[in-house]
This record gives sequence, structure tokens and C-alpha cells, in this order.
Amino acid sequence: MIFTYDYNGDRVTVQLERQPDGSYRAAIGDRTFTVEAQPLNEGGWLLAFGHQRLVVYSAAAGGSRFVSLDGRDYTLAVPETSGARRSRRAGGSGDLTAQMPGQVMAVLVAEGDGVERGQTLVILEAMKMEIRVAAPAAGQVKRLLAQVGDVVERGQLLLEIE
Repeated sequence: MIFTYDYNGDRVTVQLERQPDGSYRAAIGDRTFTVEAQPLNEGGWLLAFGHQRLVVYSAAAGGSRFVSLDGRDYTLAVPETSGARRSRRAGGSGDLTAQMPGQVMAVLVAEGDGVERGQTLVILEAMKMEIRVAAPAAGQVKRLLAQVGDVVERGQLLLEIE
């Protein structure tokens, strides 16, 4: 199985190959690991490779994959295959929307703040996971439309960047 994601401006390819003993050979970029995976009662997985053990939870919404790996959260994007959709999005308004329903746990910027591409701006909690919503490009926060405690729906506008 081969999975490709965009993360912080980089394209990451993960190749998983099931081994006869039930473990997986995982190739991520130029690094290779042997990983054992055990399902956990609460829906996550215990991953063991070498002497290291990590707990992972994941959720998908639209073109995004949300991963919590041993308490660290990552948002991965499934690359678009259509150049037309990609270029239209690049010239968009800078709107930042919720990728899945959840509750706003933190707003890390204020109107007028300058932001960098990839900077975490809002933290949502969804399905017992912390989702970090990052700036798609550098700019300035034009308008905040969400505050701590708000419950948001998928696609709801959180803030605008210009």
C-alpha cells in the first residue's frame, strides 16, 4: 500500500508492506522501519518498532488526515490531482475553515496579526483529538470568526487571512 500526503509544504510518501509474521515494513522517504501494530480498545493503535512504542489515533475528513502520534498532532493533506483546482485555491481569499466538526479549544492569533505559512492559528478538539489548523500562506489576519468554546461544523469559516 502506498499513501502520499502533503505536510508543511513537503510531499511525503509512505509505503506499507505486510510481512509474513504480521508486522509491516514501512518506508517513509529514504527511511525504512519494521513496525508491529496492535489495535487499542478506544480506536487507536499501539505501534512498536525497535524498543520504541507509540500510540496513534487518526481521523479523516475530506482531503485531510488528522493524526495524533503519542500526543503530537499532525494534519496531512491528500494531494490534489487536478491542477485547475490547485491553482484556483492558491489564488483564493485566504479563508480558513474547519476541516471537521469540533470545538474551538484555542485561538492563537488576533485580528491584525501577521502569520507565516504553516503557523498554527486555531486548535480544535474533535473525536478526542486535538486538530491544529494552520495558515495556508503568509499574510495578516483580517477577521476572526471563531472563539474559544465555539462548536463549529465542517466547512465553517474560522478566520480570514489577507
